[in-house]
Amino acid sequence: MGNLLQQIFSNSSTRIMLVIYMCLIFVSSFFIINGYFQEVKLYEKLELRKLKAITSSVAIQINGNQLEQLLNDHPWQDDITSSNEDSNYLEIQSILFEAKNVNLLNSTLYTLSFDTDEEVFRYGVRSDSIYFRHKYELFPEILKESYETGNVISKYETENGKWISAFHPIKNSNNKTVSVLQADIQLDEFNEATWDSYSNRALISLIIIILIALILIPYAKKILREEEEITLELIHKKREIESKNRDLTDSINYAQKIQSAFLPEINYIKKMLPNSFILYKPKDIVSGDFYWSKKFGNKIYLACVDCTGHGIPGAFMSLIGFSMLNEIVNSQNTAKCSAEILDDLEFKVNEALSSKQYHTQSKDGMDVGLCCFDLDKMELTYAGAFRPLIIINNGGIQELKGDRFPIGGGTSYIKSPFKSHVIKINKGDSFFMYSDGFPDQFGGPKDKKYMNKNFKNYLANKCNLSPEEQIIGLEEELKLWKGNNEQVDDILIMGVFF
Repeated sequence: MGNLLQQIFSNSSTRIMLVIYMCLIFVSSFFIINGYFQEVKLYEKLELRKLKAITSSVAIQINGNQLEQLLNDHPWQDDITSSNEDSNYLEIQSILFEAKNVNLLNSTLYTLSFDTDEEVFRYGVRSDSIYFRHKYELFPEILKESYETGNVISKYETENGKWISAFHPIKNSNNKTVSVLQADIQLDEFNEATWDSYSNRALISLIIIILIALILIPYAKKILREEEEITLELIHKKREIESKNRDLTDSINYAQKIQSAFLPEINYIKKMLPNSFILYKPKDIVSGDFYWSKKFGNKIYLACVDCTGHGIPGAFMSLIGFSMLNEIVNSQNTAKCSAEILDDLEFKVNEALSSKQYHTQSKDGMDVGLCCFDLDKMELTYAGAFRPLIIINNGGIQELKGDRFPIGGGTSYIKSPFKSHVIKINKGDSFFMYSDGFPDQFGGPKDKKYMNKNFKNYLANKCNLSPEEQIIGLEEELKLWKGNNEQVDDILIMGVFF
């Protein structure tokens, strides 16, 4: 055995083979372990979505007036010790019990009401055991923050295990929240079963790899000796290519993380503009399109930006544009209109690019649609650089095309200060901004572009859909049109509804 090991380590080719096998073991182990965590993460995500759907649908079934009456009639802890003591309690409990069974939940469904005197939440009706008006002391802050809207509670740990939860408000006929309905799922059993499964896979994979190595070792020395020069050269080139590809892929993936970190959270935008959506589909891992939003005083800025190119060049431009928009808004003393911000952005982009020996700067820039919402005055101020704003109301459609020159782009355009358009916001208005990725997508029966006209007609026909339905509909329309074609450009579509 010692002589065999000496032969293996004395030969460069067999050492390379050994390193490859060790790397194979490491990579296999990595993917098995990573697969486990990914599966657990996906399970938690799907279960949170399930809990959110359950609580929202069941909360609607519960009569808020009936629950409010129950809580008013029995204000003290343990006022109810049996389901049959109050018909309201029994009826609501029946709804919860049926929902728990139908949805195969492994834990209790229950209502929580906020005790303003003691600043605590208390149990109300439970799907099984009775714990009436006892204190509930887990996660009071998130319950208080989202008491009126509902929310999910990501994985947390108690003395009874690991859990995830979701809750949804129960409202009376006056649209007042009287309680929230909460549902929980315990994760321990699934995590243990999944870990056992992946542990067995890991053991089998490692045994197979070791057996293959032992079987091939006697033949490796003879084969590698005969073709040592060719093999060494191939190994060298292969490792060099793999290294470069790995470095490039890692760099791009890391760039995507950086770019994602720059983009505002969708929830941040929906908190300011609740009835809105963003469809963001980069062509490559990173994107030349980006969306931007900022609140300054009572003004809400929202921008749709399409930078020159896509992939890494577009991503670099997007980071420049994003940083500069933040700098412009953060440095202002009073809220600027959309046109003033685009003027400042034009100056900063030209200044940044011209400060370097950058011979292709004449081709680099960005198309921007920028809206400033004043919800107090119910007004919208729009300015655009080659990107339009689509306004739809009562079946009518209006397009504001903005100015016919981009931000940056060198000296090939005759430019003037950007113009602002002030629009009165009315109930039923729908506002859309988008990059040219969707209209420029090739597909359909004749393999042609989708075109702006068809895209605007689609928006007009679907403007009554909810934000969530808008995203689903647009993705389905893109899928049907694109067919087997590749996505030709980054896609960004933004909509706000009133």
